[in-house]
Amino acid sequence: MLPLKGTRILDLTTLSGYCGMELADYGAEVIKVESPNGGDGLRMLEPMKKGVSPHQMFRDRGKKSITLDIWKAEGQKLFKELVLTSDAVIENFPIGTLEGLGLGYEDISKLKPSIIYGRISAYGSTGDGASLPQSEIVAQAKGGGMHVTGFPENPPTRIGFSIAEHYTASFLSAGICMALYNARATGEGQLVETSLVGTIAAITEDKVINYGATDVDPMRTGNAHPMINPYDILKCKNGYVAMGISSDDQWIKFCKAFNRVEWTEIEKYATNAKRGYHYFGDLRVKIEEMFTEYTMQEISTICDEVLIPGTMCSTTKEALEEPQLYERNMIVTVENDTIGKLNMPGRPVKFVGMKEEAFGVAPALGEHNGEVYKTLNLASSKLEQLKNEGVI
Repeated sequence: MLPLKGTRILDLTTLSGYCGMELADYGAEVIKVESPNGGDGLRMLEPMKKGVSPHQMFRDRGKKSITLDIWKAEGQKLFKELVLTSDAVIENFPIGTLEGLGLGYEDISKLKPSIIYGRISAYGSTGDGASLPQSEIVAQAKGGGMHVTGFPENPPTRIGFSIAEHYTASFLSAGICMALYNARATGEGQLVETSLVGTIAAITEDKVINYGATDVDPMRTGNAHPMINPYDILKCKNGYVAMGISSDDQWIKFCKAFNRVEWTEIEKYATNAKRGYHYFGDLRVKIEEMFTEYTMQEISTICDEVLIPGTMCSTTKEALEEPQLYERNMIVTVENDTIGKLNMPGRPVKFVGMKEEAFGVAPALGEHNGEVYKTLNLASSKLEQLKNEGVI
């Protein structure tokens, strides 16, 4: 059984969905609360396929969907009733928005003291930056992540996927689980927050630590590591390979595997510290000259055979041909009645020895209105009235 079975989460997040998705992946009943007027904007996130967003299929998998206009008084009343049946609420509205509707943590915790209230924002709910809007690219820039990404002769570079948004959501899902553990032991709920900029600061920890230790502001070093070499992206006969040689033992294996044993006997290459000083002087050039004799696939095979970290720089298509991803159930197929089958990432956390449950498909807008609102003992006539009034 998945560990969060029996836990109910009200998901108010918009244009995100990752946190609720992770909680649903591990068994929580996640009820996505959406506007009756078209639902979450995630449903229209490009690219569209036959009128459905594949991103929404992924991020809302396994959830339930209800429609509710929380901007209306009757909608706020219904939401509070749903809180009484739930364990946690998650949201990413601008700070103060839900408080203005009487749906902030202070308000709903009075109704249910054990409730966990999870919040994602740009900078957190306190301080001068609390009211500033959130954005992936701004978080990467503000948090220092872009400044150390790319090559020194080029501008700061955005990391090529939503690293701040996804990590922030994962941190929040972990925080919610810890808070739920505490609430079940003590009966006390709490407000749990993560922020996009705070996340970037957390995951660039080596830069933060290095600056704290040396008082030197880290700069972009391209694909190479500033202290470990060869730890770099290197050109070969038909493309590029990533090498991650991070110890002297691995360096010796590397040199033997590629028939360059003499490199291990040259004093300036003998230790990682010395290689670091001479890597850009001449060693990098020598390795790339050697790699002109090998294809990406040949280098990858040699590295795998001698158990040193080195592989081809795969495109998305090539990466998805990696058998190990399927062996570990990290690429799964979910089928939607409208667009058919869609491959998507699987659960990153594996419980060894437990057979993984299949994912539920992402719900249609308001698909679970009848099921969820029935738990509030609302008569059919009342539900029809609320629907006619645009509340649900």
